[in-house]
Amino acid sequence: MKKNVLHLSWIVTIACIGIYLGWTALRTELTLEQKIAQKLMIDVRYFCPEPGETPCRSAVTHLPHELAQLITETGLGGVILFAENLQSPEQIIDLTQDLQKAALQSPVGQPLFISVDQEGGRVFRTPRHFSSGFAGNMAIGATYARHGDFYASQVGRVLGQELAVLGINTNHAPVVDVNSNPDNPVINVRSFGEQPQQVAELAVAMLSSMQQQGVLGTLKHFPGHGDTHLDSHLALPLVTHSRRQIERVDLAPFQWAIEHTEVPMIMTAHIQYPELDNSQIESKDGNRMLRPATMSRAMLTDLLRQQMGYQGLIITDALDMAAISHYFSPEQAVLETFAAGADIALMPYPIREPEDIKAFKQLISRLATAVRQGQLSAAELEVSWQRIRKLKAGWLHTTTVQDDRTALYRLAKQQLGQPAHQALELELARQAATLLQNQSGLLPLPTKRIAHLHLLAATPLQARMLQQALSRQWPQEEWQRLRWTQSTFDDWQPEQALQLSQQADLVIHAGWQRLASLVDAGGMADLASQPRPAISYEAAMQASQQVLQATRQAGSSVVLLGFGTPYELIPLLPFSDLSIVAYHHGIEQSQAEVLYGPTYQAVAEALLGHTALHGTLPVQLMVPEMAAQEVP
Repeated sequence: MKKNVLHLSWIVTIACIGIYLGWTALRTELTLEQKIAQKLMIDVRYFCPEPGETPCRSAVTHLPHELAQLITETGLGGVILFAENLQSPEQIIDLTQDLQKAALQSPVGQPLFISVDQEGGRVFRTPRHFSSGFAGNMAIGATYARHGDFYASQVGRVLGQELAVLGINTNHAPVVDVNSNPDNPVINVRSFGEQPQQVAELAVAMLSSMQQQGVLGTLKHFPGHGDTHLDSHLALPLVTHSRRQIERVDLAPFQWAIEHTEVPMIMTAHIQYPELDNSQIESKDGNRMLRPATMSRAMLTDLLRQQMGYQGLIITDALDMAAISHYFSPEQAVLETFAAGADIALMPYPIREPEDIKAFKQLISRLATAVRQGQLSAAELEVSWQRIRKLKAGWLHTTTVQDDRTALYRLAKQQLGQPAHQALELELARQAATLLQNQSGLLPLPTKRIAHLHLLAATPLQARMLQQALSRQWPQEEWQRLRWTQSTFDDWQPEQALQLSQQADLVIHAGWQRLASLVDAGGMADLASQPRPAISYEAAMQASQQVLQATRQAGSSVVLLGFGTPYELIPLLPFSDLSIVAYHHGIEQSQAEVLYGPTYQAVAEALLGHTALHGTLPVQLMVPEMAAQEVP
């Protein structure tokens, strides 16, 4: 009898296993629509449940029912978050947990790629008052000669740790573009430098360290965005490099990374490379144009996959950028990117109100129809979906949703912005700060001989930050008697600036910071809302030259401080005695109105001789003769 019961129990067990395996197989046998949805990554930046607000600017900080339902019904593959979505550790955890809950309740049963642009430096999305922003890639590049890939590795580790505890599992970083164009508005200090091998090594170190913390990285922007003078958010750049230059410079970091580490994602550039693909495509207006890389099978499939041997996911840059959206409808854009070999279409359609959800579902339906009609290859769609499934199974298999999130909040509080991370931020800023010139032996500043210091700054906040940083390093008795005056380009009064500069013993020019790209603010949704500066960059630069030339002629000393791209200092170098570049202009203002800026502290320490300047310029500057010239 016992034998029969045992036999029966085995039969039941085997039957249950069979049913489970059959159900699992059924669950993973997706419809065309579900496979396509897995290949789409939308932004959930803004959503307005009720019509009326135009354009919609209601930030998604808690997941609306409508968006949760969209994720569950379609089996969406991923989302990208922006600064507006990210307010506090608890709020971010709630949002990412709710996003995953909606995904795991879908019949598809796959977790979401929850992504962000968290490069460090200029491009950083979580609030800096509780997370670690760092000085950026070019600052890391400035430490390479002395420290190798140490800071790239350490920054990658911290970025990964802090994203992971917030439930963000994918980071669209690091940038591996080789910045070789001084006028590049979109990359510049986001690049590690202009030497391909240095860029490759630092990128791999950052990527590997970040992924050791469980956060997927993304190399961008293939096949290279380093030599352009146009921002692909606003226009479609063209690169006319020879094939030899492309292979030795633009492609080299990608190739080296593919051969030396696991690269889960590579992001495409919305950029034309006629030497790689000179075929044409018809725009939505019926005009013929060169294919951008994002839509080029020659670049994504023939070059990246077959010749370079890349096996990971190919994700597009945001498809709402003008380089694409100006020329193609959302449907055409996604069709062309999928046909070219892209696995994931990033931000293919803006979802801002309930009507957009219907349109997005229709987009998925039309893409499925394109597969059924042979416009898109069903076999390639299957390979792409399996590539996504495999990556999620390997990296996101531990994704869970917890009703009680207390432990998650506690862990985030322990990890985010901890003293060791803040110390690393400051140490990177110190090691990166680079001396460009010291013609008059002005370093360290002769504080005893300075009775009047005048500051030329971009904004009052920048002036306040520098004053605060210098006050902490300056001998206190001398600081008490120091006369401090300032002029800012936010409220430019040229006669006053000229008079005070000529009267001062020392003039510090803290650099004019122009908004280099919409990526700094977030993306295309910010185009209309960008404030116009009180004075243009060109006008500010000319005014600076005139004031600094008059200052030198009056016998006053001039210090140049660059809190951004070193290229912007070039026109002012002939009129300065001492020049230092720090690569990052970040000033963090906490909710308690406390200012924090590691690069300002590092520069103040160096000016007063408390720390040495060890940074090495990671790009070449075509510097004019170091003698004051007449300014028109």
